[in-house]
Amino acid sequence: MKNAKHILFTVVGLICVQFANAQTTLTEQQAIDFALKNSPLLNASTLQIKQHKQLQGTSFNLANPDITLESPTGEFMTVGVLQSFEFPTVYLKQGQLAKQQTVLAEKGKTITEAEVKQQVKTAYLSLQFANQILEQLKKQDSIYFRIADAANRQFEAGQIDFVAKTYAATQYGEVHNNLVQAQTDAQIALQQLQLYTGISDSIATAPFSKALSSFLFTGITTDSATLFNTPFIQYYSQTQMVAKKSLQLERNKALPGFSFGYMNQGLPNTEIPLRLRAGINIPLWFWQYNSSIKAAKTNLLITEQNTLAQQQNLTAKMQQVKGEAIKFQTSLTYYENTGLKQADDLITSSNRMFSAGQSDYITYLRTLSDAYNIQIKYLETLRNFNQSIINLNYLIGQ
Repeated sequence: MKNAKHILFTVVGLICVQFANAQTTLTEQQAIDFALKNSPLLNASTLQIKQHKQLQGTSFNLANPDITLESPTGEFMTVGVLQSFEFPTVYLKQGQLAKQQTVLAEKGKTITEAEVKQQVKTAYLSLQFANQILEQLKKQDSIYFRIADAANRQFEAGQIDFVAKTYAATQYGEVHNNLVQAQTDAQIALQQLQLYTGISDSIATAPFSKALSSFLFTGITTDSATLFNTPFIQYYSQTQMVAKKSLQLERNKALPGFSFGYMNQGLPNTEIPLRLRAGINIPLWFWQYNSSIKAAKTNLLITEQNTLAQQQNLTAKMQQVKGEAIKFQTSLTYYENTGLKQADDLITSSNRMFSAGQSDYITYLRTLSDAYNIQIKYLETLRNFNQSIINLNYLIGQ
């Protein structure tokens, strides 16, 4: 018997250890770090930068040489080689364009990284909020269950009427239904965070509290300097630089080209210097170059307008998100200074009055419901405030 108990305790202990090891505690920053390592979008952006860097090596590619075998005099065969070249600045401008396209890909990666951070922060916040609501409803569910059970016993004893008993049961049913929904919400939030971080274990988050950077949003402005430093405006500004380099390249393509080669058009004993050939490629069909240059100019104007449009859009979003942050901050101040204390006072007073027989079940449960709703609204406001900070940091690239 002693051996059986010892084995049982050992098995239980191993199970507990395994369960404990199956849970991972993460801070928000740790969750972000895991997500950045596992993000396919970010990996694709990194590969795109690598691709553009590889393409920089093609900027100075020459046209394939022409190798001919011909009989210039009809008496013998001779080999000729002819190599054509663009104007030297064409290769220079192609190299500059390739470098600016690489910078554009790097700017795009910055935006992708900001998007991944926003997704993970939002998922982390959702799990924090879901767990907090779940704990709140568990406590409320336990209290309402005892009240409904007591009301049922008193009804059977003839001490209260059917309406009071039914009302208590109805209130418990509502709270329990909310609890079941909250359990599902918490599971979904956990799965979302697991998906982003690549962690299969259960994840424990840091305590649910106000965003540490909340004091920063009041100093954020929407002036041109602030907007220019955001990853979105920097990306669109870089598209303008790429368009400028494309225009410069098209203009240089209209310059003459050159050719140089070895072609023996004389007798076999012709001296080597006289066998060399040099030529110039004159761009006579100027209209085809003009069309390309005009199209490049139009593309530059398009990028300029897109940048202005992005500035307008970003300004509007920042004003909206900042306004929401201020609104939720004001609401949080009310709950922290007044609302939560009043809710606690309501719960304490209603418990005391109900125990003393000074209030019935209906009045008691209504008062409790109002008090708990205040606590839940505070949690919702805290979640909304933190989300607005996440959105604002995303817009400014933090």
